[in-house]
Amino acid sequence: MASGKTHDFINLLALPPLVYYFRPEDFIPFTLGYLVGTFLLSPDNDLYHSKPVKRWKFLRFIWYPLTKFSKHRGLSHIPIVGSLIRLGYLTLIIFLFYISFLYITKFFNLSFLPSLEDVNFKQLVLNIHFISFFLGLVCAEIMHIIVDMFYSLLKKLRLIK
Repeated sequence: MASGKTHDFINLLALPPLVYYFRPEDFIPFTLGYLVGTFLLSPDNDLYHSKPVKRWKFLRFIWYPLTKFSKHRGLSHIPIVGSLIRLGYLTLIIFLFYISFLYITKFFNLSFLPSLEDVNFKQLVLNIHFISFFLGLVCAEIMHIIVDMFYSLLKKLRLIK
């Protein structure tokens, strides 16, 4: 398996040619998605001691359940599926924190947070910027998987140790 530095370097090297094909208004969301997919939501988030999980610093603990229920190079290394799993998992964690915080604020009569009824999820997900962001996540994931496959091939051919 390639090191975290190798994945980071190759993913960053591949970003400029990928961004070249995007419209200027999609450049920032795609790039943000690609960088988040490279550094924070990598297919290696299913390994608790991986570099992407360590980058979460004090929030690292939120990935622990995923590492226990997910096998490395399992579903997390399937393009699009892996991104959907990581994004869905992170959304679930944020939702649970939000609900907990909502109940605490209601208990103390401090309701300053918007309720979930105010959020139009369909409009949020079908937004072109969200789609560009998600495409960036998926492209970073695909680059990660390509590097893993290439590295495994080189190892099999005994060109590297």
